[in-house]
Amino acid sequence: MKFGRRESLFAQPPPEPEVDTMNRELLPPPAAGAVRAPVVTRPAANELNAFLGSGCIYEGKLTFEGRVRIDGKFTGEIFSNDTLEIGPDAELEAEIDVATVVIAGRINGNVNARGRCDLRAPAIVIGNITSPIITMDEGVRFDGEMRMSNALDQAVRASTQRAPAALDSNESNGKSERRNAPASRDPSELLKPVP
Repeated sequence: MKFGRRESLFAQPPPEPEVDTMNRELLPPPAAGAVRAPVVTRPAANELNAFLGSGCIYEGKLTFEGRVRIDGKFTGEIFSNDTLEIGPDAELEAEIDVATVVIAGRINGNVNARGRCDLRAPAIVIGNITSPIITMDEGVRFDGEMRMSNALDQAVRASTQRAPAALDSNESNGKSERRNAPASRDPSELLKPVP
């Protein structure tokens, strides 16, 4: 059996596309009953993504994106490529590895801030801090070691370490002799033309 009509009896004609002021054709509105995907927006750089208030007690590993503030008690490890704020009421016993950290509370543990570490009064830090930029307000108590370095500096140092002198084996007498690397030339000699 053949039907002469191919479209549904209940179908509505397609809506006319809207045209903006520049006479460009826009997409037609979604059909009735169509489900729209939720719009996911990232918070602005200065907005908090998460907040652990003064009543929170957390134990474990914390990994996050964006900006997070802790005002409660935390025990464990914290890792992020973004910003961590530690409020004046916070008490942390943690190993911290983040891009940027602002500390105003009490920390017992090591801090590695790959970008910047700001210590603000009344902070108390017992542990080591490694960061290329470290600032400290008057009134901060710090007991530990500070290293102002970053991963790039360490990689450069590792790749530029001198290799041990080469060993030369003398096959005629079976002994190994140490051959010293040639002495470096004066850099001004490199500018002279080669004959």
